[in-house]
Amino acid sequence: MKVIPNLRFGDRRTYRICCDGIEKHCIIAVGSHGNLKIVQDREIFLNGLDVVVKKLQPVAIVVYGAAPEKYFKKYIDAGIRIVQFDSSYATSHMEVV
Repeated sequence: MKVIPNLRFGDRRTYRICCDGIEKHCIIAVGSHGNLKIVQDREIFLNGLDVVVKKLQPVAIVVYGAAPEKYFKKYIDAGIRIVQFDSSYATSHMEVV
């Protein structure tokens, strides 16, 4: 059965182990919701994502939450497809037009 692994990591101690058992050159998913506003959280998230991308060399990253170009452009430039979905929280708070 094909699955898209959803990678979750905390601080730098967990960056490498979160990739255990995941094939290289696959599609991965990450949640950015709640990880980009606060500088310290953003640094942990982006540093972890760098480690994950270097180790797994994914063909695509499914992002649950925001995927600002300023943070994801380097992956796009490296040929990694970024597929972004708004979080349930963001969707539920959008204004109905």
